[in-house]
Amino acid sequence: MQTNSDYRTKVLHHYNRAANIYDLFEFIRHGTRKKVVDLSGWQPGETVLDVCTGTGELAFTFARLGAQVVGIDIAINMLNRAIDKTIGTQPTWQEMDATELQFEENSFDISTLSLALHHMPENIQHHVLSEMARVTRRCVILIEPHTPYNDRLKTFWGAMASVIDESEYMPQWAKQDFNQTCQQAGLKVENQLITTLYIHRITRCRPMINGDNHKTPCQTHLPKI
Repeated sequence: MQTNSDYRTKVLHHYNRAANIYDLFEFIRHGTRKKVVDLSGWQPGETVLDVCTGTGELAFTFARLGAQVVGIDIAINMLNRAIDKTIGTQPTWQEMDATELQFEENSFDISTLSLALHHMPENIQHHVLSEMARVTRRCVILIEPHTPYNDRLKTFWGAMASVIDESEYMPQWAKQDFNQTCQQAGLKVENQLITTLYIHRITRCRPMINGDNHKTPCQTHLPKI
């Protein structure tokens, strides 16, 4: 059985190696990131945490609107790319493990995570999502690859996607009940939207305690995708 340290080593290798070319594929994700801002219902004065921020593009999308944003990642090469692109003092960046966020409870109004969970075994996903629920007051927004609805296609899709995306967990991701994973981590799924061409799935969640709503629900008009 693979240990958590094995997972961490592979993730660091993959993302640190890909840092210099990651932004070349941003055109695929650009529109999706704008939809995340709409779906979050961000308002002036609200703070944002971008978990697994990578080269920072989702963090920049919020920061350009005037949001106070913190981006965190464990891959230092990715963070250095984000730092190189930063103008002024926003966003701010921290090297940090998403399974142990170094923030107090309810430190941020909104937290986001983009295209990282499918690189993790499900037990690690649970740790990350639980930490996001703990530090977030209002909304958690997650972007991940959309998977087929047809069970017969999931095995094929998972095998092909694991080669393209270099994620050994894609076969499991294709069959995973992600809504259940979120719920077990203390997040109530409020809505899911599929982007054009069915590439990405955006999941909007509300943090909970013991299954009860304890924070302000996400209130926003849903964007067309």
